[in-house]
Amino acid sequence: MSLPSPDAPAAPRPMGWPSRNLAAWVLLAAVCLAPAAIAETYYVSSSSGDDAAAGTSPGAAFRTLDRVAQIELQPGDTVRLLCGDVWRVEPLHLVASGTAAAPIVVGSHPPECVDRPVLSGARPISGWTVAGPNLYRADLSAGANAGLFPAGVNQLFRDDDRLPLGRWPNLDGHPEGGYSIVDASPSGTEMTDASLPAEDWRGAVLRLKGIRWYLLNRLVTDQVGQTLTVEHPLVCFQDDGTQVIGQGGDCAGWGYYLTDHPATLDREGEWFFDSATHEVVLFSLGPPPADGEIEASVVLETPPEAGIFQGAVTLGARTFDVSRHIAWVTVENLHVERWFEHGITFPENLLEQENSHLTLRGNVVRQVDGVGLNLRTWVPQPAAGTGPVGWRGGRELRIENNVIEGANNRGIYAYSVESEFVGNEIRDIALLSQLGRAGMGCGFDTAGECTENGDGLQIASAPSAPDHTARANVVRGNRLEEIGMNGIDVYGRDHLIEHNVIDRACVSKGDCGGIRVYGRVDLASTPTHDVTVRANVVRGTVGNVDGVRPFFDYLFGFGIYVDNWTRDIVVERNVVTGSSWVGIMFQLATGVVRDNLLYDNVATAYGSELSLIGAVNDVDVVGNVLFPIGFLRESFRVSELAALGVSDDNRFFSPYDGTSLWDETLAGDPEQDDRLTLAEWQAHSGRDAGSSAHWYTLDTSEPPRSRLLVNASDQPMQVPLVGSFFDLDQIPVAGSLDLAPFSGRILIEASDVLFRNGFESGDVQGWSSAVP
Repeated sequence: MSLPSPDAPAAPRPMGWPSRNLAAWVLLAAVCLAPAAIAETYYVSSSSGDDAAAGTSPGAAFRTLDRVAQIELQPGDTVRLLCGDVWRVEPLHLVASGTAAAPIVVGSHPPECVDRPVLSGARPISGWTVAGPNLYRADLSAGANAGLFPAGVNQLFRDDDRLPLGRWPNLDGHPEGGYSIVDASPSGTEMTDASLPAEDWRGAVLRLKGIRWYLLNRLVTDQVGQTLTVEHPLVCFQDDGTQVIGQGGDCAGWGYYLTDHPATLDREGEWFFDSATHEVVLFSLGPPPADGEIEASVVLETPPEAGIFQGAVTLGARTFDVSRHIAWVTVENLHVERWFEHGITFPENLLEQENSHLTLRGNVVRQVDGVGLNLRTWVPQPAAGTGPVGWRGGRELRIENNVIEGANNRGIYAYSVESEFVGNEIRDIALLSQLGRAGMGCGFDTAGECTENGDGLQIASAPSAPDHTARANVVRGNRLEEIGMNGIDVYGRDHLIEHNVIDRACVSKGDCGGIRVYGRVDLASTPTHDVTVRANVVRGTVGNVDGVRPFFDYLFGFGIYVDNWTRDIVVERNVVTGSSWVGIMFQLATGVVRDNLLYDNVATAYGSELSLIGAVNDVDVVGNVLFPIGFLRESFRVSELAALGVSDDNRFFSPYDGTSLWDETLAGDPEQDDRLTLAEWQAHSGRDAGSSAHWYTLDTSEPPRSRLLVNASDQPMQVPLVGSFFDLDQIPVAGSLDLAPFSGRILIEASDVLFRNGFESGDVQGWSSAVP
C-alpha cells in the first residue's frame, strides 16, 4: 500500500466522510507497515526432550506430541520430530491452518532422514504365563501392563511380524481356502454346518462370504448343537443374482470361517483377546514370550459423541459442536505404524467445510487395522455456498511418494476434488492372513457397505452430493501390489488415471479389477463419466472366489473394469496381462478402447481379452492387440452387437483357436455358431475390415511361442533378446528391443516358424512360397 509523504498537502476529504474513518485508515496503514510475524520452528524428541523446554531448538526440544497440540501454530510454522525417536500411542492432532505463501509443515529433523520418526500405536506386553499346552496368557490389567491398554488390543506383533488372529478352519491346507460351507440357514440369523467342531462358539466372530465381493462380520450370540445364531441378519446372494437379507434357507452353499475365539488357536503365533478378562492368549510352540517381545495395538477410548476417526495423525478437529477444518498444511517423512484404526486421517465430522490444500509426502504407514490414509469426512451442516450435506474428501490435496503397507480396510480412501495421488506405493492391503476382529472394516451390522472394503486406492463419490465430490483428480505413477479388492477404484468425473502399475489385485475377493471405474443409476444421470485410463500396467488380477457358492465358483478378476452405468470412459495404451477372467470389461458403459495390449488374460474357458456386456454400450474398439493363450479363450466378446461402435485396426491373435470372436446374440440361432473366425466376424458385423488375425497356429498340446515384454518403469528400456523373433507384422526382431515407459510388445519365436505353420500337420495352405 502506498502512503502520501508526511510533507504532502492533505487530500480533501469527500463530503460526508466521517472523521472516525480516518483513524481506521491510520490503523490499517500501521498494520500493513508492521513487520511480518516470524515463522517459528519447534522440535520434538521423545528420547531427550522436555515439555518444559522452549522447543525452539534441537537441544531444547519438547518431549510429547501433546505438547505440540497445545501450541497455536501460525502460518509458516514448522514442527520437526527428531529422526530415530519413537512416540507410542501419542496421536498428533493438527488444527491450525497455514496460507498458500506460508504453509504449516510437520516433518522430520533432519528433513529427509531415512530413520523417520515413528508414531507407533503399539505398546509392549509383559507378564506372560502358561495357560495350557502351547498356550500363554498375559493379563493386561496387571503388573507392568496396568493402565496401558484401557480398552484392549486388536493387533499383535512379534518383531516385525503381525501375528495372525486364530481362525477355524485354518487358512493353510484347506480345500476351500480356509472356508467351511454353510449347510443350511434355518432363519435369517442362523446357520448350520455339520462339520462345525463341538465347541461353545458363543462370542466368536463369524465371517461370511455371501457373494464374491463382500466378507461380512457377524457376532455369534447363541448355539444349539451345530447351529449358530448371530446378532444381525445374514446377507447372501442367490444363483439368480438376487440379494436376500435375513430370510431362512438362503445362505446354504456359501463359505464362512470363525475367528476371535480361543478354540481357533492351533497355529504358531495365533492369538485371541478375551475382553471379559482383559487378557491376551497366544499359541506358541516355544517358551513363554519374554517381557516386551510381543507388542499390541492399543485401542483408545473415545466418547461416541466426539465423532472422529482415530489415527496417528488427525487433520482437523471435531469435538461436540466445535469444528476446525484446516488448509495449507504439509505432513512429510513420518513413519506411522501399528495403529488400532487409521494411519493419517481426517476427523469423521467437520461441521461447515472440508479440509483443503493439504500435502502428505514421503510418509510410511504400516500395519494399521483401518485405512492407511483416511481422507474423508462427513459434513452435516455445510456453510452457505460450500455444497450439500454428505461425505467430502478435501480439495486440492497432494498425496505423493507415500508407502502404505498392510492396512486392513483400504490403502487410501478419499472423496476428493482436484487432487493428485502421485508416486505412492501401496501393498499388502486386506490380506486374509492379516485380518483382525474387524476384518476388512465391514462392521457387524452392515448389509450393503462392504463392496469396496479392501481397495488399494479408492476415490469415492457420495450419492447425496455427486457434483461436489470425486471430481478432476489425477492418479499417476502409483505402484500397487497384493491388494485384497480393487487396485485403483474410482467414482466421479473428469479423472485421469495413468502410468500406474498394479500387480495382483483381487487376492481376497472377486468380481473386481486392477483398475475399476464404477457408476450408478443410469447413463444420463450417472456421476461417473469422462474418465481417462491411460498407459497403465495391470498384471495378475486374481479374482479370488474361495468360499463362494458353486454357481459362482470360477475365478473372476478383471484387469480394467469399466462397470455399471459409466459414460465416456477412455481406456487407451494400457498393458493388461494375467487377469483371471477378462482383460478389459465394459459393462453398461460407453467410451473408447484404443491401442491397448491385452495378453493371456483368460484363466478359464469362455473368458475373453475384451468384453462389452450390456445393451447400453456404445464403445469404439480401435488399434488393440487381443492375444489369448489357450483353447476356448476369446479375444473379443460382445453381448449386443448393435451397441458396438467403430471397431477396426485390431489384432485378434488366437493361435490355439481360430474362432475367438464371440457374439452372444447368435447363441440362439441354430444355423449360426456364436464363435467366429475373423473373416466370419467381418461378414457378420460389418466391422474390422482393417483388422488382422494370427498368422500361425498351435495345437493345444504345444507350448506358446509368444513372449510378452513389458516396461513398467517411467524410463525407456532396452531389452536384450536371446534368439530371433518376429513382431506381430512378421518383421524380424533380433539383438535387442526398445520399450517406451509403461508399454509392452509381443514377440513370436522365429525358430522353425514356417515349418510349424502347416508343415507338420500337412496343411499346405499355411506354407510360405519362400520355402522349397
